[in-house]
Amino acid sequence: MLKYQIKINMSSDYCRICTSILRDYFGQDVSEIAKPLQWGQKSLMTLSTMLDGKYPRHLIQETLIVLLQFNFVSAICNVHSVQIEYKLNMENILMILRYPKYLSIIKRKFGNQYKELVETLLCLGRASLSKIVSECIKLQNKTDDLFNNYWEKAIELIRNEYFKRTSTYVVWTEVKQNKMFVPPTKNQKGEKKILFTLNFNKFHQDMRNKIIIDAVIRTFDDSIVGEVMSTILSQCADSSAPVSNPISLQLIRSNLSVGHNYLLEYITMIEEDPTKFLSKSYGTMCNITVNFKQIINCLNDSIMDQVVSYKFGESSARLFRATRSNKLLELERLQQTALIPDRETKTLTSELFMNNYLQVQELRKPNTRLGRNDGKSFYLYHLNERQLHQELTEEILKMIGNCMMWKFKTCEDNKRLLKNKARFDGMVQGLQDKQEADKDFFEEAMDNLFSPSERILLDSINRLLRKCQLNIMRLDVCLFLFHNYKRYNETIK
Repeated sequence: MLKYQIKINMSSDYCRICTSILRDYFGQDVSEIAKPLQWGQKSLMTLSTMLDGKYPRHLIQETLIVLLQFNFVSAICNVHSVQIEYKLNMENILMILRYPKYLSIIKRKFGNQYKELVETLLCLGRASLSKIVSECIKLQNKTDDLFNNYWEKAIELIRNEYFKRTSTYVVWTEVKQNKMFVPPTKNQKGEKKILFTLNFNKFHQDMRNKIIIDAVIRTFDDSIVGEVMSTILSQCADSSAPVSNPISLQLIRSNLSVGHNYLLEYITMIEEDPTKFLSKSYGTMCNITVNFKQIINCLNDSIMDQVVSYKFGESSARLFRATRSNKLLELERLQQTALIPDRETKTLTSELFMNNYLQVQELRKPNTRLGRNDGKSFYLYHLNERQLHQELTEEILKMIGNCMMWKFKTCEDNKRLLKNKARFDGMVQGLQDKQEADKDFFEEAMDNLFSPSERILLDSINRLLRKCQLNIMRLDVCLFLFHNYKRYNETIK
């Protein structure tokens, strides 16, 4: 019953976030039309009946086409009723929160022009390569002479597996694996029928690697160690295996830009750390493997330790860590391991148990030879990590939903002021592009259009919106790590 209740609550939070995302990016109508699909797939006729009186049928059809274009809805053929039913892909909608990270990854690895191409494809959902390049040039207000330049950069993104071929939502055809990352030629016949979309798995792999590199730099407080780890991760094959493919020391040395002289010492230092991020194997040559499952588990343990420390204090976090390290512990042994006074240990363990951070297993003392039992039992403390991750995921989803609601409420309450500021910013951008005014002119115009109190209010609103967005991105990192933890510990045996 408890697992069922948790699952329902998570679904409710997922739905609230998805509704907020669709409302913010596609408008209130799209959000309301998609809401009935959150609780199960439905045909167009059923959806029209449920929304009868609110929205006309043609608007529902247009909304479904838009959502299909972005792969936020999947069309499924129901063999029993011979009808097309539509299913909402809530995980794809939730990935909109990671779009800024995707753009940051591309800009850091390739540059601004590649970022513009990715941003254009995010706006289009799926499109042919020629349309992606044309729309990118149009959105950036650049000349058509740059078409060949942007085309070559788009081809490079395909070869690096950031763009992949996809099928159209009108005809259900599967793209063969060997053609997934094959770029089209410029004047190829039927090129406009070959559609591309983003390969989110590649972006998520880069996100995972960036988190690992940052964790290594924080652990050893040395940027060269981060460079070594980055070079090792760049040589790992793209897979979801818990341990990477073996990488030779010579290959790492040839691709490393700094720290050649002490490479083996750096690798030994990472290997001997309790986190066990790397492993060495000695044979005919020294091979290095990355323990992805171990890394993700360590990062998740760190998040849970911080949550317990923030909620209950450092002493409770020590008890929590001691229980996780020793699996099953009696209260007396737990007190000795954590080095906390007996009375305080009893109080803190009770508090952690009441909040489901610790579990208790009772072991009854066996009967004696005479068949008597003095009624004594052993109580062993342990963690139910699966349940704990599920509850923390639920809390994170609630916090993301609250941040999004706070942003929406702030924008609604100050709609007129924000609209005037957006109009002013558009005017400033247009004049700057034409180089028709200087900085003093903009400052004077700002003073004339907005009173001092309005300018203070605008600064306060902008700070609040930035803070909410930053919190959402940080919470999404936790959600990303929890998802990887579940994938490594439940699907991979």
